[in-house]
Amino acid sequence: MATRRSRKPAAGKADLEFVSEAEDILERMREGLADLSDQRAADAEVSPDLINRLFRSAHSLKALAGMFGLDSIQGLAHHLEGILDGLRLGRVALDSPALNLIVEAVQTFASLLESVGDQDALAAFAGPIEDLASRIETMIHAPVVSEDVLESLDIDSSLLRALTEYEEHRLRESLVRGRHIMMVDSTFEIMSFEEGLSGLSEAVREVGEVISTLPAPGDAPESQIRFSLLAATELSVDELVERIDSPEVGVRWVRQAPATAPTTSPAISPALPIDTEGETSQSSPVTGESLRSISETVRVDIHKLDQLMNLVGELVIQRVAIGDIASQLASRTETAQLGKDLAKIHKSLERKLAGMQSAVLEVRMVPMRQVFDKVSRVVRALRRDLQKDVRLEVSGAETELDKLIVEELIDPLMHIVRNAIDHAIEPIEERLAALKEPEGCIRIEAYQRGNHVVIAAGDDGRGIDRDSLRERAESLGIVSPGDSLSDKEVLDLVFAPGLSTRSEVSETSGRGVGMDVVRANVTALGGAVDIESIPGQGTTVSMTLPITLAIIQSLIVGVGSHRFAIPMNSVLETMLIDLNEIQYSEGRELLDLRGEALPLRRLDVEFGISSCEPDAKLFAVVVGLGELRVGLLVDRLYSQQDTVIKPIQGPVTSVRGIAGATELGDQDPVLVIDVSSVIEDVLHRRDSA
Repeated sequence: MATRRSRKPAAGKADLEFVSEAEDILERMREGLADLSDQRAADAEVSPDLINRLFRSAHSLKALAGMFGLDSIQGLAHHLEGILDGLRLGRVALDSPALNLIVEAVQTFASLLESVGDQDALAAFAGPIEDLASRIETMIHAPVVSEDVLESLDIDSSLLRALTEYEEHRLRESLVRGRHIMMVDSTFEIMSFEEGLSGLSEAVREVGEVISTLPAPGDAPESQIRFSLLAATELSVDELVERIDSPEVGVRWVRQAPATAPTTSPAISPALPIDTEGETSQSSPVTGESLRSISETVRVDIHKLDQLMNLVGELVIQRVAIGDIASQLASRTETAQLGKDLAKIHKSLERKLAGMQSAVLEVRMVPMRQVFDKVSRVVRALRRDLQKDVRLEVSGAETELDKLIVEELIDPLMHIVRNAIDHAIEPIEERLAALKEPEGCIRIEAYQRGNHVVIAAGDDGRGIDRDSLRERAESLGIVSPGDSLSDKEVLDLVFAPGLSTRSEVSETSGRGVGMDVVRANVTALGGAVDIESIPGQGTTVSMTLPITLAIIQSLIVGVGSHRFAIPMNSVLETMLIDLNEIQYSEGRELLDLRGEALPLRRLDVEFGISSCEPDAKLFAVVVGLGELRVGLLVDRLYSQQDTVIKPIQGPVTSVRGIAGATELGDQDPVLVIDVSSVIEDVLHRRDSA
């Protein structure tokens, strides 16, 4: 019996991620094979759903290995997928030699996973893999001798031609096992036929198997549609009608099973057990497989991480309170020494909490590759559906973001890509006329910029026609004909609800529905969306997002008697200014910041609160997202503190410009400024005059 090789750590994050995902798949396959062995040991019919699950697992493993460029694992998974496909379609007999080959393949995968990251070790498996693949292919192409029971079936030939290979196999299997074959007919309202058909199928599955679902011939009212279920069951027609209990459903015989029908399939021989314990019928380097996991990864529900992060946040708040108490004690003569001792404990607690906070944040981070992989599948599907020659180029797949942000980012990015393929990339004839390559290109790039991550999605299509965009906006009343707009303001009209330069609606992207939602979704994450476009050359949409939404450093500021928290990941600089430094243009306040006009916004005006005397000096907190800059005017600057943003509870849960609330060491709640929405409001606010 071969011994287990010593565990070797994977070479990098990508390898670790692959091993973790692949081991989960293999564990599901082991469970499936154990269930299969139990069913055959009990001389019971093997569940077709079980074979299908094994087949899907092999397919997932093949796709996963291909994604990570592991050719040896992908190749073996391809052969495993082939033999499982043969089993589910009846092309491979369900006997022990075939199933033991599957078990041997799963064991080989387990050994291969131990070698991921070590090219020499993987290369050593080339011979055993080739031998196993050869035996699998021989089994796949071995003839299965069985009587074609469909020849004796009294059924319309057009119905048989409509069956898929898998459905035809399931029909044969049901006939061999002596089940009644029936047709269940029903008529559904078109608007609700999916729910009705699903309910009827579920009712039939409780007492049998739905072999196929087919549109039924015959007349029906315009508002209705007819469907028939080809079903196999042990019940009689009357018993099935009674079980379904619906006056709109009819059941008719297709074939009534003979009274002395066989109960097991002759293609199945239960004489030889499936070997799932590690000893196979062929010599193999993978016998004696250990039950220990290869991966050291533990999967944790993101909500559990949220709870953990909330606890860390509460500890951070208490740590700040302890620091304040230490300072107060140190300032008094009678408690100075006690204050110093407490300050030392506070410093140690601060270091340990910082390490805990960093560790929890690291666990929440996932690579952008997860999003890019999904986008690539969408691009392939759209390329086929729209018959456009488009390639996808990605970079920065290892850039990491908070898991929750990544999940919320998927839909906006998908919409941008769909728009690019459907609207921006020209047909081949138009591209050739413009002296472009016939193949269009979509580029998605992710990179870190300070405490933010930028995801830029660009294309080399026709670009945005400013005149058409402006004309459409005027026709919808979004802007007036006499309004003076900068080029950036014209491009930003793309994000106006309901606006599009397309006169028709396609199945891929509708009439202007979506880009406004993209901006709203990204803004809700504390991010910003920007767009650039060159006519005839292409368009790029950039989304700037914070790395995490958990514990963040905030600048505490004062306005009148109120305090606010401004996330430090958006703060660029602070400065003390005199009121006479403020300039005015079209009713808006500006500040000359090193030759650039910086829009200003007073937080007291923004939220309708009283500020200090009008002749006092103010502090300007310069905040930015991407290329956008705004100066927020406040009365006082306090300090930087770790904050945990929590949603506002109560009758008013959403206020424009407020992202949530946090607590400081003194336990008083402080509102957190939503920088992205404030910037958006400032840059798009124009006087009606």
